Amino acid sequence: MGGFHVYCAICGSTFSSRQFISIDSDSEMGDHTYSGEVIGDSDLEWLDDLRALGLNPDAVGDRKSFVTGDGYYDDAGAIDADAGEDPNVPIDPDRRPPYRFYAYMAWNDGMQEHIPVFPFHKICYEDILLRCFKDETLNGDVLYSLCGELVNDFSHNALLLDYGEPTPPGEQYWECKKGEELLVTNPVEISPLTKYLNKLRDLVNAELDTPQPEKGPESADIFNKLPYELRQQIFSLLPLASVLALKAASWSMHTTQLPEKSWKKRLESDLPWLWEVHVIDMTGSQKLEAKLSKIIAKLEEKSQYRNGKANYIPGLANRKRIWMVCEDIKTLYHENLAEKAKSEKSEA
Repeated sequence: MGGFHVYCAICGSTFSSRQFISIDSDSEMGDHTYSGEVIGDSDLEWLDDLRALGLNPDAVGDRKSFVTGDGYYDDAGAIDADAGEDPNVPIDPDRRPPYRFYAYMAWNDGMQEHIPVFPFHKICYEDILLRCFKDETLNGDVLYSLCGELVNDFSHNALLLDYGEPTPPGEQYWECKKGEELLVTNPVEISPLTKYLNKLRDLVNAELDTPQPEKGPESADIFNKLPYELRQQIFSLLPLASVLALKAASWSMHTTQLPEKSWKKRLESDLPWLWEVHVIDMTGSQKLEAKLSKIIAKLEEKSQYRNGKANYIPGLANRKRIWMVCEDIKTLYHENLAEKAKSEKSEA
């Protein structure tokens, strides 16, 4: 078996924090290295922690899929992982853990045919994909079948998904490029995000501690001439930061309730990938709304990857990128789930 790398089925990135990554280590490499300044203090060890989704036809019961315990990538598509807590993980009684699996394509080692598994970073699965599905219980068999449909039959190292920008290399070997640092930055533990979250919480808490009575404007408010339902509809058409800015600028809009009835639902809808703010109640004075509007707008700006510019937060941009992939997986999964239910109904 020749050497090659395989990549995360969810985010498309590498499974090694050091072996395949070069950070400002050799000036002769030019642009084929990452900027340590851009990566900053991001913990790259998240890249090493993987699990894999597999299928065990001999498993007892209707469910045949499994998710391995913690593992690591070896080489040439080989993955070593513990069995974990899933009873469906096939265990070789003649060897001690970790157990060997092969990613993306079936492999015969001369003794047996190995059914392929689909590897992913532990945090891509547990912190992002499962969060994207919210309280829904995943049908592992359907998800495994979907991954099988999406395998890149040319390279057998990733799935045929839109992994966003920058596009992960996806070549035989991982290639570092300046300007693409976000692909390896931690999408969950993001230290540059902390100051923005602290500012949001401090502003909200300060208003709760020292509430100030508000008075309506002395001058006429043009939005007051609009029906209440139309004002709510305007909120539905605006991005979150603009909603806050409009509430801050107009008394009648300030006193108009969101169509979603709560900030939590609106935050989950507009910024699903920024889950830290979902628990922050942004109800408050117009002064507070004006300040919150600026911070939310800044966070949205900092989550946008820009080629050739490093004025974004790499970890946050990476999280948003991965979340969009998870949304696509979720859509395709539900289509396959509906098709499965339809097929079972017709056979009944």
